[in-house]
Amino acid sequence: MIIYGIISTTNTNDDFVNLVIKNSSGVMYNIKTTRDVSQNLKLNHVYEFNVKVEEGQRTRYILDKVNDVSSFNDEKRDNILREFLNHKELTYNEAKEELFKYINAIDNKILYDITNTLVSRNLVDFLTYPGGTRIHHSFLGGLVYHTLGMLTMAKSVLKIYKYLNKDYLYAGIILHDLGKIIEFTDPQNAEFSLDGQMLGHLVIGALKVHEVANELNYANTEEALILEHILISHHGQLQYGSARRPLTAEALLIWYLDTIDSKFQVIGDELAKTNPGEYTENIPVLEKAKLYKPKGE
Repeated sequence: MIIYGIISTTNTNDDFVNLVIKNSSGVMYNIKTTRDVSQNLKLNHVYEFNVKVEEGQRTRYILDKVNDVSSFNDEKRDNILREFLNHKELTYNEAKEELFKYINAIDNKILYDITNTLVSRNLVDFLTYPGGTRIHHSFLGGLVYHTLGMLTMAKSVLKIYKYLNKDYLYAGIILHDLGKIIEFTDPQNAEFSLDGQMLGHLVIGALKVHEVANELNYANTEEALILEHILISHHGQLQYGSARRPLTAEALLIWYLDTIDSKFQVIGDELAKTNPGEYTENIPVLEKAKLYKPKGE
């Protein structure tokens, strides 16, 4: 028997460990396994459990084999995780297709090569990780959802301010939060890693760009330098974690677009839970202010 489930709790007896599993319908199972096996499993994590069923006064489920769904092919993994984790309507394959449209629109060879290399090497994580652990885009695929939101806005802004460099904007936006796949521990139930706490995703991302630029013999180019600058400055101000304030028009715009998308995603989620003619709950990204939802909405 195969059960797809998330580990809610565990308890240990002298002879075995009892895993309390919840499937996507909320049905609970108690699955028995050994301590050695249980040590490699994470709470609040989704697995495929192959179990032997022993019928008797009480049905017993004995673990035969367990697979982490993260090891499955893209479509299967995405479909299973969506049964358990918060997500938006954009699927894994849709996000992948849309993302590479923007990557392939980068004309500058250096910027294209660095961006394409980094995304391709980290594609599964890039399309699966959340954009945050608690506040904004903290859902399955939130990282790429946030990235595509910013790219969509940038594409429109380029029509208005034609002096802006499309390639720096697209490459900078696509890579600005790449470091989050190291800053966070896992796409499921993400917490901050030690690297994340010590360095943060701005520095981690810039280091990755520098590493790949060296590898591709682009280390001393202006393109690599400006791309690194965009990543370390995209929080805008030093008190918000930036190592430098934005010093190019593109870096400045990326800060603004990042701020808009991170705040308005949260605002949209709060308004969706609010009845017309009432105020939202306190919104963390607005310093706990409330917003009124007009009755016509």
